[in-house]
Amino acid sequence: MKSFGLSKLKKLSLPIIAAGAFFFAAPMVTDAADDVSLGDRLLLEGKDNAQVEELQELLADRGYLEENAIDGFFDRGTRDAVTAFQEDANILVDGLAGVQTIGALSLLREGDEGAPVEALQESLKELGYYDNTADGDFDRATHDAVVDFQTAKDILVDGIAGPETYGTLHAALTGETRVESSSDSSSESESSSSEESSSSDEGSSSESESSSDESSSSESSEGSSESSESGTVMEMEATAYTAYCDGCTGITYTGQDLRANPDKKVIAVDPDVIPLGSTVYVEGYGEAIAGDIGGAIQGNRIDLHMATKEEALEFGRQTVTVEVLD
Repeated sequence: MKSFGLSKLKKLSLPIIAAGAFFFAAPMVTDAADDVSLGDRLLLEGKDNAQVEELQELLADRGYLEENAIDGFFDRGTRDAVTAFQEDANILVDGLAGVQTIGALSLLREGDEGAPVEALQESLKELGYYDNTADGDFDRATHDAVVDFQTAKDILVDGIAGPETYGTLHAALTGETRVESSSDSSSESESSSSEESSSSDEGSSSESESSSDESSSSESSEGSSESSESGTVMEMEATAYTAYCDGCTGITYTGQDLRANPDKKVIAVDPDVIPLGSTVYVEGYGEAIAGDIGGAIQGNRIDLHMATKEEALEFGRQTVTVEVLD
């Protein structure tokens, strides 16, 4: 049974989640949280932990990174390797390693468990192939759902969620046309994949300009040494949005499916102020993940995900205290 780490997804202990790709020197962030496994949080340039090392191992196993580059530090070379993998897998190319990229690299199959499996189940559920609770356990029902999806999409049917399956899932969820790539092979276990991390909603239901709208990975995701560190407390202007605005997919920039998880606490941030993947505490909202971006979310502004339009409208615009927890 894999529970996320290296090519076997072992349970480890440090944070990750999809965050912005940095174009210049990103600050090194050393993580030291317990009971956090590969795929629980997003990995981005500047991270330095055992989970990055596991990611690098996976990339090396697939031929995207040299063995001597495996050092646990997410540098420009690691980002370039992730980007190359994503390009070959025909999914969103952003240089970030979230649950979809990690899942595809790891070739998920029956017996695996963890956040990447849960995200896979949520995607299959949204497309109507999986009826059970997304619990992160790749059981027989999940295997059968993968098989049904592969059969319906006329791709290799093996019950393994690898690059081809993830690329096809991404196309099905976003409406994009999947282009066959040289990384596709006759077996999922021989190919690689990429991240289904479509950007999030365009208009806040409380205010159309203050949302986490779809944005390119080269914008709003440039990390900087000015990003707030753990323990930072700020006063910020907050608005709210939902996953059901016109033209929205419900998938955040970091690949989280808010329609499948309407009560999930996620906020859109300016990555130059609050790093994507951070855990924050927002006054009146609670603990949340900085998991989205938006064209109007710049500087000391945030956008809070709400389950319903009514909640977002009721929230309106407020000044709140925000603490970066990690």
